[in-house]
Amino acid sequence: MNTQDQIVRVAVVEDHTLLNQALVMMLKQEPRVVVAFHAENGAEFLSKLTQEKIDVVLLDLNMPIMDGKETLQILRENFPDIKVIILSMYDDPWIVSEMMREGAQSFLKKNCSFDEMMDAIFNVKFRGQHTSVAMKTADFSKGKNVMSKDEMILPIRLSKRSHLILKLICDGHTSEQIGQKMNLSKKTIDAERIELLKILGAKNPIELVRKSILHGLYEVRTDARIEVEEGIEEMKKQARKKSRGSDEESSGEEI
Repeated sequence: MNTQDQIVRVAVVEDHTLLNQALVMMLKQEPRVVVAFHAENGAEFLSKLTQEKIDVVLLDLNMPIMDGKETLQILRENFPDIKVIILSMYDDPWIVSEMMREGAQSFLKKNCSFDEMMDAIFNVKFRGQHTSVAMKTADFSKGKNVMSKDEMILPIRLSKRSHLILKLICDGHTSEQIGQKMNLSKKTIDAERIELLKILGAKNPIELVRKSILHGLYEVRTDARIEVEEGIEEMKKQARKKSRGSDEESSGEEI
């Protein structure tokens, strides 16, 4: 392993300016750490993430505009390789367990030592996880009292397209709006709505939303999160178009 492979690119996401600046300053003293950027909320972080590559993010749990949980969910769906260390003033076992189920690699209290934070950064990067004191306590405390989503209800399987349509319906989009976003006809979306009502055993649109949440198929999203996710999806779409265009050009040159 060469020296470059041992470098960890880190982002700091913390809404308290003084703590944010202090973390950045201390991390910059570490020879094997590069602070790629810092942000004060999840939306700002995700916006900057499109321009910078990182390995690990120190992510505050409680922030305005977009909090740590929402940001973590978007990361797991769109940037699964990024390791997440949650930072919080609280270490309630229920909160810690929930963040672990959402996909975080570690959970630290903000009053932890800087040495422990450094251990966490290198462990999540090179070992995949760092088991902190808060995580050990949560694992001991929850016993059989905390059930995962899969244990609470029987999961319903949907195709990727049906699941996306369901999310857009629950977000409040009309069939026409969904059709425009997905390049499908209004008639196709209407048919999908009827089928989703049957699959979830819902009698009306309101019950469809309730049962979607109950079965873990939909999580209420803030306007900021919807805007960020749509922006990410648009970037992916443009990247796919660009890739197809390059492939077509290459094929033309070969001919």
